[in-house]
Parts: sequence; C-alpha cells; structure tokens
Amino acid sequence: MRSPVLCSRSDRKGVIELIYRNWSIFPLLGSVSLLSGCVSGTGSTASQTQIPSDTARPSSDDGPVMQAALAISMGQEGETHFDAEALRTAAQTLDSLGARPDADQQEDLSKRWGEQAMVIDPSTAPPVYRGRALGPSYKKGMVSAVSTVSTEQIFLAGKKASVALVPVSSKLISITISDGQGKNICNRSTSSKPANCHWLPLFTERYRINVQTSARQPVSYYLVSN
Repeated sequence: MRSPVLCSRSDRKGVIELIYRNWSIFPLLGSVSLLSGCVSGTGSTASQTQIPSDTARPSSDDGPVMQAALAISMGQEGETHFDAEALRTAAQTLDSLGARPDADQQEDLSKRWGEQAMVIDPSTAPPVYRGRALGPSYKKGMVSAVSTVSTEQIFLAGKKASVALVPVSSKLISITISDGQGKNICNRSTSSKPANCHWLPLFTERYRINVQTSARQPVSYYLVSN
C-alpha cells in the first residue's frame, strides 16, 4: 500500500491559496479531494494560522446588524489567515441571524465561508441552513477619494434603524447618514473594526448613506443594515 503524501504547512498553504485564487472554478468536493492528499504524519489536518486574538467577535449583547457586521469582519480575517474555525463561526453566525446579500448581489457569505472552512479543514461541518426569517442584509461596495458612494434607504418610524460599515482593508473609511432634510444623523470613521450607526426614526422617511475615503486607490467595504 502506498503511504500518504506528506505535505508541509507551507505546501498546504500554497494549495489553499491556489484554491482561493480560483474559487469560482474549483468545485467544493474537488477542492477537498485536492487537499486530502496533504496529511500530517499522525493523520490529522495541518494547523492553520489563527486570527489575531483582539479581533472583535459577535456577541449576543450586540444587535443583529452589528452581530452580522462583526461576523463579516471575522470571515474576512478567516480568509486572510486560513482559519477554518473563524470561517465556520462567521458562516454559522450569518446563517443564524438570517443575514442575506442585498437584492442586487448574489454572493452568499455564509455558504462561501462554510465551504472554505471545509476546504481548509475537511472535518469541519458545514452550517445547517434553517431557512429562518430574513434578517440584516449586507452589500459589498468599493469607494475611492474621487468616487463617494451614496445610497438611500427608507427606515420606519418607531423602529430602531441600524447601519454598519465593515472595512475590508486597513485604509481609513467613513460613513455619514443624513435624513430627508439633510440633517446629520451619524458620522463614523474606521480602518479596522466595524463602525455602527443606530437611531430611532421619528418619521418614516428616506435616509441618505454616504461612504467616503481619503485613499486614492479603491477601497472595498461591506455595508450592513436592517
């Protein structure tokens, strides 16, 4: 019987990076099979780099929008550090919240990160999709110093409104929200952790959300709202 191929940590990381760069053309099972040849001498999966300990994690003390924002931030870190546990936790959190992509976006982060966690660690169980009621929505965008992004959203009177900005890079990025009369409701800036705006509308009206950065190169972000 042929002995299993032994792959070093760097070899395994290289395989994972190859899969990530070509994620759209690698079927999940094929990716797992590709990695199945890389085993340690004891038959366990190779260890992966853990995300920094100071990375904010979702808490039940946070509202659904902020929980989703923190989960997205954790998922981004999990991708960067090939951390199966972080990816699985992010996927499960988004699924339990009923968080879903905005109407014009098709990328389901819960499904994506659940599959990537299985690629990194084939023993990882994927999230159990329960089909819960819809929760917060998230949308990925891009902004630069010469392209301020403005969107409008209606929030209902007497119902708490919440919008969170999740930075994808270390570039400083800001969010400003104003009401229908142009009155400033919230202004937050961040370069690392999600920034949250929440308020209680007195009237049902349309609010303008502006995302800005001083960086000349395009900066990616996620916008999460209820």
